[in-house]
Amino acid sequence: MIDTDNLTSGQIQRKLRAKEFVLMQNSKATHKLWINDISLVGIIDDDGKQQIFDGWAACKHCLVAYRTHSKKDASENKKNYALTSFHAHIKECRTRSSKMTTSTSVAPKESVPVQTLMPRFAYNKSQLNERLQKQLKDAELKFVTAGSHSFNALENGGVLDLVQTAIDIGAQVGKLNVRDIFYGRKTIRGEAISKFNHFSTTIRQILDEPIKNHCVAATCDMWTDDYMKRSYLDFTVFWTNDKYKLSHCLLRCKHFPEDSKTGINIWQEIKSIFESFNLSFGDTPIVTDQGSNMVAAFNITEEARIPCMAHRCNTTLETAWNRVDTKNSTFAVFNVAVRELRKYANQSSGIQNKLPKTLKSGCGTRPWRSYFTVHDSLNDSFEALNIILRERQEQYRLFNIDPTLLNAIVQLMHPFSMIFDKLEMADQPTLQNVVPSYYHPALLGIQKKEVRKGLHILASDIIHHFDTSRSLQHLSDDAPRSPSKRIKNDPFADFRSGRTTQNQSIFDQTALAKELDRQIQLYDTMEIDHDYDNNPFTFWHSHKGDLSILSKISKSLLVIPASSAESERHFSIAGQIVDELRSSLDPDAVEALVVLKEAYINKMWPTETLQKEHS
Repeated sequence: MIDTDNLTSGQIQRKLRAKEFVLMQNSKATHKLWINDISLVGIIDDDGKQQIFDGWAACKHCLVAYRTHSKKDASENKKNYALTSFHAHIKECRTRSSKMTTSTSVAPKESVPVQTLMPRFAYNKSQLNERLQKQLKDAELKFVTAGSHSFNALENGGVLDLVQTAIDIGAQVGKLNVRDIFYGRKTIRGEAISKFNHFSTTIRQILDEPIKNHCVAATCDMWTDDYMKRSYLDFTVFWTNDKYKLSHCLLRCKHFPEDSKTGINIWQEIKSIFESFNLSFGDTPIVTDQGSNMVAAFNITEEARIPCMAHRCNTTLETAWNRVDTKNSTFAVFNVAVRELRKYANQSSGIQNKLPKTLKSGCGTRPWRSYFTVHDSLNDSFEALNIILRERQEQYRLFNIDPTLLNAIVQLMHPFSMIFDKLEMADQPTLQNVVPSYYHPALLGIQKKEVRKGLHILASDIIHHFDTSRSLQHLSDDAPRSPSKRIKNDPFADFRSGRTTQNQSIFDQTALAKELDRQIQLYDTMEIDHDYDNNPFTFWHSHKGDLSILSKISKSLLVIPASSAESERHFSIAGQIVDELRSSLDPDAVEALVVLKEAYINKMWPTETLQKEHS
């Protein structure tokens, strides 16, 4: 069972888009908001059992989730928030607005699928007689067993699209033998490569305008698969458009042929990606881990490399953890006992399946998750483990695991887990979460002063690339530019140090500084609306008129992700592709499948209309 109090809006939206969670119709509701615009959120397990997430609902149009009730208080009660947040959101929902705008001129599109409170797809079976229902169930079962697929695969959007296409073809041309028309592995491999190239061409065109407006950032990381021991270089790009919508996609999961992963070799591969997609050298902030070879690669041309905050927080936790482990023998014995218990449970049959929560292993691609997930799973299953081990005469394995210490670790690490949730979101800006996640509150005042200095530097650095505000119309955007220089104590030096578009122009810097100070002063007097959806771009889009300079700066800054977690997620996808009996796939096919799967998840499958939708 999922603890709904630990869920976040960003998590729910991502999993709805990935179809891991589903929208469920509120059958008891009569309000038009429930009928037309919002739904409950839940999950359906492999057995078809439903779990509705208490206290959550989501917009049917854009899948943004809000709490309808608070978290449980000390008395296990929840406060009812009603639908206040949704009333405000629906008014501003751009996805809903665009659907309403186009509904009068085009055929109505299929709405976001909503799961009714019955077994999935059950309402469609009335169209089939009993004999056809039996045939369909038998064919679906053959698909699961013959291909060793999970039951969940039957609800995969790709499988359903394939079956629907076959039905449509049959409706148009009549009954056919599928073996006469179905394409084989070689043809579809070629189609994957072709579709990957098509996607790359389309994304190159989509990125053209954001690159010109300095609204592009990226993440980069390397990974080696466990079977063929091939290395891959992930390069993921983030961008914003004029509507302040943050988008992202995987550009390359490029095979890294060099045995020596030196900085110069890595940079040569990255350079080819920059050139292929017309990215600006020195003007594309890139978030990476602190690996020495990755740092060295971007230092070669002094690119704007920014350290991954999730990795940095993990280093802080790891350093503190190891220090206590070294100095405190009780803690060291505790850690050894936990490792040995996890090993024993994984190697012994009849343990994990009897636990309320299976004992989790460390997360290889995102290690910062392990401190909480490992100990939380053990804490939840401690009593059950005690019973199981006693029956096996193995209860001594728990002697050195103090349940009080275990619970204290879970309580300590739980807030960090929520911090990582805020740092890892990909569909909303995350850079604004770095300071409150990492710095002590006493330092926030100092940070604020430094940020104010940086805003003045950035304003003069990038503002001439945009249309200026009403009060700055007399300033020239076409003035010649002289080389900029690194400014002492510049808090955004790493972001701007390598810009190829040098920015010091001859327009009136004093007028710009005064206007910027006026906007900062106005911003400081504003209060956060209680219906604020935690997406800074929503705020800046609504204030692009009265806070024009700050809004333009926000588009360039907030596009930078706080972590490289998106690259780490892609490695999980790549690992699944290589593991599932496809380890013999050549690197080009692996890359095409990883990039296209990410495109499918992000609803960016390469079509003729993709560029228009994201321009």
